Amino acid sequence: MTLAASAQITAPAELCASTARLWRDRLEHEIKAEHEEACIDLSATRFIDSSGLGVLLTLNKSLRARGASLKLLNPSSAVCQLIELTRLHRVFEIIHD
Repeated sequence: MTLAASAQITAPAELCASTARLWRDRLEHEIKAEHEEACIDLSATRFIDSSGLGVLLTLNKSLRARGASLKLLNPSSAVCQLIELTRLHRVFEIIHD
């Protein structure tokens, strides 16, 4: 895979109701049709609520619909716990370096 085929984006420290709309707009702007995957760096994200999870789920669905993939990179322990608690670790591809 070429570098241009992947969108690399760092998530905010808090991905919640107050930041979800801006985050969604940023993703729409940065992830182009030619990207075969989107890699979201969650290493600095300390908190995600249902709105934040909704943004990630919507992104995952739209990427898969066009044959692309979403990868969540290095989620913090708090974010990992939430993803596992909600059983979304079965939905998302999670990569730990």
